[in-house]
Amino acid sequence: MEPDQRRMVHTITDRFSMANTYLIEDERLVVVDPGSDLNVRLLHNYIRQFLGRSPQDIDLVVLTHLHTNHTPGVMALKAFCSAPVAASALARRAAPKIEAKGGMLPRISHFAGRMLPDAFQYLEVFSSTYAEQMRLVDLWLEDVNGLPEHPDWRIIASPGYTPGSLCLYNPFSQELICGDTFITSEGEVPHLHAGARRYLFRETLHLLRSLDVRYLYPGHGRPILARSPLQRYGVEW
Repeated sequence: MEPDQRRMVHTITDRFSMANTYLIEDERLVVVDPGSDLNVRLLHNYIRQFLGRSPQDIDLVVLTHLHTNHTPGVMALKAFCSAPVAASALARRAAPKIEAKGGMLPRISHFAGRMLPDAFQYLEVFSSTYAEQMRLVDLWLEDVNGLPEHPDWRIIASPGYTPGSLCLYNPFSQELICGDTFITSEGEVPHLHAGARRYLFRETLHLLRSLDVRYLYPGHGRPILARSPLQRYGVEW
């Protein structure tokens, strides 16, 4: 079956970028993962020169997760638009209600990283860096809801790689923006980042494979334009 509407997602990335930035072209614009100042400069020029629109048309910025290679462009975006920044509500719920003090946390992290590599991934929510990333967020998005003012785009919680990862899915254009849940930087076949949370990852994989996807937009690497791209995958545990 052909998609019900044209593709809406533009990739704003060049070969120097650490992570992909995506632009959803709707009545208003949505920026997903402004990964660097360079990506934001490219985004600004793209909106003006190729879309013939104003950067002020951006009404939402979405972070698929709070890793620092996907968020550095947020402050550069704020220089020319006033759009709120949104992330998964799971990211806020996963963070502890305490603050690390002194030098104890780095020592614990170092020990856990050597002795308990799976457990180490959970310590990300204790770090001061994670707390700083959370302060960038204005809106917390709930699973299965539509994006604010963009109801065709559904929020899909995708814990596994991080506790607070999310995907954005449009069933009409058959597009899936998946952050680091899937990457293609090592080849044409998407690799799934399971992290330490294998049971959550398996649930995420089952859900995403049930979707009708023709356009897959990963956090790193080239987008895949193909029928059912999630049926071809490799898993990184």
